[in-house]
Amino acid sequence: MKYGIILLATLAVACQTRQQPDTESSQPDSVVMTPTDTMITITDTAVVPALVESWKTFEQYNGKYAADVKLLQKQPLKERLKAMLGAEEKDFATRYGTTPPIEVDNGILFNEGCKPHNCSVEEAAIAIDMKKDVIYIGIARNKVVKLYGENGDSAYPDKLLQWMMKFESAQ
Repeated sequence: MKYGIILLATLAVACQTRQQPDTESSQPDSVVMTPTDTMITITDTAVVPALVESWKTFEQYNGKYAADVKLLQKQPLKERLKAMLGAEEKDFATRYGTTPPIEVDNGILFNEGCKPHNCSVEEAAIAIDMKKDVIYIGIARNKVVKLYGENGDSAYPDKLLQWMMKFESAQ
């Protein structure tokens, strides 16, 4: 019984909460609050893609004729056209025989052509997005246009879509 009283007294003393003197107040770790606004507008993060290195020489073709610079024979265009069009590459080249000067604007190379003596019916166009590294082709067969985008890309440049629209209004 003697040990029971001692144990009970020890537990009673151990369970008592200690009171701090009133003169001492506890301070938080930091009294400066940091604003936590998650809607901060950042204006300097616009991503502007640069021209892909393999297309840089194509910028100099602006205003030149495709036949003069042998556009379709230049790499990486030549091999990628072959892979993209396959058997239709010859059909494209035939309809790309007579061309105006090449246009390069804001990283997009565009040129169109037509089968000699068959313009406005049998035509072809090429657009290269030199920033995205994607080639787009349009082939008009008897005024019916089919568009191709490398790797299935269908975000056709505006110039290619405008070219296609001239056949829509001609029918």
